[in-house]
Amino acid sequence: GAEELELLERLLGLPGGNKYGVQGERKVPVLQTNNGPGLTGLMTIAAHLVRQAGKDQLLGSTAEEKAVVQQWLEYRVTRVNGGCSKEDTRTVLKDLNMHLEDKVYLAGNIFTLADILMYYGLHHIMVSIT
Repeated sequence: GAEELELLERLLGLPGGNKYGVQGERKVPVLQTNNGPGLTGLMTIAAHLVRQAGKDQLLGSTAEEKAVVQQWLEYRVTRVNGGCSKEDTRTVLKDLNMHLEDKVYLAGNIFTLADILMYYGLHHIMVSIT
C-alpha cells in the first residue's frame, strides 16, 4: 500500500514527502494530510494524488472510461489484494488475459490509473513465475 503510493507519487512527478501509515489487520493505507482528516484506502489516496498532479485523464475521459477504470480499481482491491492462493492468482491472471485479448490497456486504448495500480499489485507475482 504505502510503497505503491510512494511509487505513484514519483510516477506522477509529485514532490513526495506525504506521510503514509496503515490501519487495521488488512493494513489499509492512510494518508496523513495537513488540511483536515486523513484519507483512507489505496484507491481513494491514489485518485487524490492523480488529481493533485493535474493528471485527471488517468481516471478516464468519458463516463464509460471512468466506469471501467473504477471497475478495475475495485477489482484490484477486492481480487488482487484479497487473494493469495495459487488458485486465486490463476483466476486473476485468466481474467486479465481474457479482458486484454482485444485491448491495449484495461480501459481500452488509454493508459489509466487502473493499469498503474494493477501493475504494482501484480509485479511481485509476475517476477516469481517461471
